[in-house]
Amino acid sequence: MKNNRDHNYSNSRRDFLKKSGLVVAGGLLVPAFLKSQSISPEVANGRNLVVIQLSGGNDGLNTFIPYRNDIYYASRPKIAIEANKVLKLTDELGLNPAMKGLKKLYDEGDVCIINNVGYPNPNRSHFLSMDIWHTALGRNDHTSSGWLGRYLDHECQNMPPHTAIETSDILSLALKGNKSKGLPIANPWKFYTASKGVDVKNKPQSVSNDAVNFLYKTIAETKESANYIFHKSKVFKSKKEYPKGALGNNLKHISKFINSGLDTRVYYASLGGFDTHNNQLGRQENLLI
Repeated sequence: MKNNRDHNYSNSRRDFLKKSGLVVAGGLLVPAFLKSQSISPEVANGRNLVVIQLSGGNDGLNTFIPYRNDIYYASRPKIAIEANKVLKLTDELGLNPAMKGLKKLYDEGDVCIINNVGYPNPNRSHFLSMDIWHTALGRNDHTSSGWLGRYLDHECQNMPPHTAIETSDILSLALKGNKSKGLPIANPWKFYTASKGVDVKNKPQSVSNDAVNFLYKTIAETKESANYIFHKSKVFKSKKEYPKGALGNNLKHISKFINSGLDTRVYYASLGGFDTHNNQLGRQENLLI
């Protein structure tokens, strides 16, 4: 028999799923619009999921600041953000003063903040925490697939690799499935030119095992995606100014892909450097601008 705490947790979880637009697909939680798109990939309703990962151990208390909490100021006398500098969201919580852009989006109703998200009994390991973030599983669950990768496995097996794109040379665990994976593309032109030199027509006839067949199939699909992405996206020229740096460049690529009409549903970008152990106030502020 469940105790009241378990019952309350179960109710809270159901309420969260209803309000967040998440649905269960094959035993995993996915955004409702992704589930609907899997039924008919051609009908996207103009909606895409863009995930921006802040890599490292970001100081959440100096990002979303409890500026009315005396314990916050008593516990960090040297790095606490003064209350009169906080960008107020509610009577208790506010944003780091560097986050004026996000505050504007929040005021316009385009941003929702889910605060204090974590897992029970954390061991404070960045590596384990990132694995949990990428897999959406508990600390004792071992898997080689990520939460978006399992979505691709379950709903997108007959779709091209560019159904999910990460603007990087290395694919994150989140986008790795057991059967399907996202596509890492840091530079569409370089990706296209590199793929042109790959020959997939002359597979050795003497080799016919499943692993080799899968390899050649993957290479052929990747080459096809590289050709499609390059020629489809080169038509659109953005007139917007993007912040200088890796994240700005990645978001510019994503904007170009979306405005070009790519049949990609998920985009993934990362901003690193959040292990601000020294000179935190200045370093974190520069990252949050």
